[in-house]
Amino acid sequence: MTADLLAWLDTAITAREEAARKAAALCGCHPPAPAWSFRDGDGPTDGRILVVDDPHPGVKRKISRRWNGSYEGLFMAQHVVLHDPESVLRRCAADRKLLDLHGARHHDCPVYDDDGDLDQEHFYDHEACPVVVLLAESYGWKEI
Repeated sequence: MTADLLAWLDTAITAREEAARKAAALCGCHPPAPAWSFRDGDGPTDGRILVVDDPHPGVKRKISRRWNGSYEGLFMAQHVVLHDPESVLRRCAADRKLLDLHGARHHDCPVYDDDGDLDQEHFYDHEACPVVVLLAESYGWKEI
């Protein structure tokens, strides 16, 4: 299970990184601008997701179209902003660090104490590190 799990998790993280980089790329003539904000309000320029430090603020983008003015639209816009490319790339980088820290098997994993056994055996299936399994679950892994 461990090799399959790690390969699947690497693919899942890579897919999110690629999508975030594409979303951040904007026009291609400037460095990526991956942070987004939401301007709430009733004015003609409110209700939009904005690119933070947008190099071309006047250019119309699909991301900056006005939301429908409903609570549902407001909640969707706020959700999108909280998952902007910058935050996704940050999460992917942190998840890769967790994978490096925990390794694939118990002998590399700091969940184990100095004598080599797991103090919390009910969290461990003796195949894959429980932290790696939980991390994979956060990306949609279901083969437990």
